[in-house]
Amino acid sequence: MQAIDFWYKLNLYRAKIAVLALLFSGPMLLGQTKSYATIHRPDSDLKFLKYGFFLGFHQNTYNIQYSDAFATLAYDKVVSINSQKRPGFNLGFMLNFRLDDQVILRFVPVKIALYQYSVEYSMLDETVETQLVESTRLEPGIFFKYRSIRRGNSRMYVIGGITGSIRSRKSDEDSTFERLGEKKFDLKAEIGFGADLYYKYFKFAPELRYSAGLLNARDGGSNFYTDGIKRISTHVFSLYFHFSD
Repeated sequence: MQAIDFWYKLNLYRAKIAVLALLFSGPMLLGQTKSYATIHRPDSDLKFLKYGFFLGFHQNTYNIQYSDAFATLAYDKVVSINSQKRPGFNLGFMLNFRLDDQVILRFVPVKIALYQYSVEYSMLDETVETQLVESTRLEPGIFFKYRSIRRGNSRMYVIGGITGSIRSRKSDEDSTFERLGEKKFDLKAEIGFGADLYYKYFKFAPELRYSAGLLNARDGGSNFYTDGIKRISTHVFSLYFHFSD
């Protein structure tokens, strides 16, 4: 069995997280020099309902666990099955409900995400067979956002929630050929942090978020590419840019 430890994966991404943290803090530090001279949108956070949209870029991979079949003669020429990181893109619409000055309920009724997962089958003869799993998914979600007290024109926050993931249509490649496939529905737990930056006409919020699939995304079909795998779960690191009133 193959299990990828969460903290090991987090360690692999620590350099990227550090860079993105600097990107988040940079505008805040620069903005503080003028924040107390000009306070943008002072009544913005008093509204019960605020809406906006977001754009996101993500890097996704699979966490793969081998099945008992991987130890049989059927896979005696396969050295390993590994997932490679691939980029993706998403966009959506959000509603923010003010429960308290520091607590926000965020509802995402519409999010469209483009994914491409790459799985490599490394053979004894040093060749590699690659399976690409591509999908367009609808991903509604609900989140709780806890933010710091506003200081000037910025405030930091942490966020966490649950997202559903529904494949919008079955890929044309998933027909008569032997392929690695994924299920139509998945459920993800997400956690992240970001910063609300207040400008004259809008609020901008960059956000870094990590999501982990809670369900087994492996398709139930039986063929060479699926039988050696017991469980597939999704792992996604995303950078979002939110714009709201």
